[in-house]
Amino acid sequence: MNEQRRNAEGMAMSGSADLVAISRELANASDPFQVRDLEAKIDGIETYMKRSGLWTIEEIRPVVETRIRARHKLGGFLRAVERGKPFPGSSTLSGLTRFKDFIAKLNLTPPVALEAQRLSTLPEEEREQAFAELRARDPNALPSLGALIVLARPYWYQESRKARHEGTAAKANGQAAESPLGPFPLIYADPPWKFEIYSDKGLERTPDQHYPTLSDAEIMDFHVGEKLVSEIAHRDAALLLWCTSSNLERAVGILGAWGLTFKTSAVWVKDKTGLGLVFRNQHELLLYGTRGAMPGPQYQPPSVFSYPRGAHSAKPPEIRAEIERMYPDFDRSARIELFARGDIEGWTTYGFETDDKACA
Repeated sequence: MNEQRRNAEGMAMSGSADLVAISRELANASDPFQVRDLEAKIDGIETYMKRSGLWTIEEIRPVVETRIRARHKLGGFLRAVERGKPFPGSSTLSGLTRFKDFIAKLNLTPPVALEAQRLSTLPEEEREQAFAELRARDPNALPSLGALIVLARPYWYQESRKARHEGTAAKANGQAAESPLGPFPLIYADPPWKFEIYSDKGLERTPDQHYPTLSDAEIMDFHVGEKLVSEIAHRDAALLLWCTSSNLERAVGILGAWGLTFKTSAVWVKDKTGLGLVFRNQHELLLYGTRGAMPGPQYQPPSVFSYPRGAHSAKPPEIRAEIERMYPDFDRSARIELFARGDIEGWTTYGFETDDKACA
């Protein structure tokens, strides 16, 4: 038994030396085929160590971690492939322009290739931290590829959204050359709602004293140039629509009439209270609706905004800035503010206070 253990220790030392060399090659690998060759060597070492039963979990763990690092790096190469273009710097893959040909040449199935790509979105420091935490939490456990892919999920979700945002913005930019009025994938609107008045005192404080207001039917039929809002909205679009708490149902109807579906809302809490028949109003709602395959925002702000009141019915500019963070790849060709109070940098604007014309 002692002789067997001595032989195992000798093989373990040899395996450790091999692993050091493999790790060094992996760090310098510049081609996915190099990584696949290294993966095969690592798999061989890991399989032998596990089947022989002569190595401890502690001795096997570095091999498993190196295998996961190799798959992580392979995923990075796959993510770098531009669809329809030859793989950069690889003679083995020269002439291949279809992604499925790439992965077939690498002897990968589409699901395995997708997993590798998703894994590679996990930052390296978080990967190594996960290894360290597992070692500390359970010395008898080995890291798994599946657990790391789950850990990477927020990152590949974010990357997927960003790619879709960029694609949507690129389409809007291309269409802007043909028409300055859309279609827009992002619409921000603060309609001049007409409110029912119950007393002469209330009449003094209506929006009509500050600007022309519109009925629900007029808002639904609102035109930007010669087009309805539903016509200037991109087939994949998001709308953020302001309303008070008392006209929530009306606002959802407007959103639907404009061709979008209500999804969620945020609230602006003011520093002062106003009037109200039941509650003294201190907040307004910002509804969010979409249509088509509009991707969710890249940044998710809190659902409660706390800012002071400004001029009558004016919304805090900080909230518009938050919307810009939600869709950072969009510019004035991709976003429009309806019923705007003036020209706004980076937005197409349209409204009574912009002379009823779109202003860049």
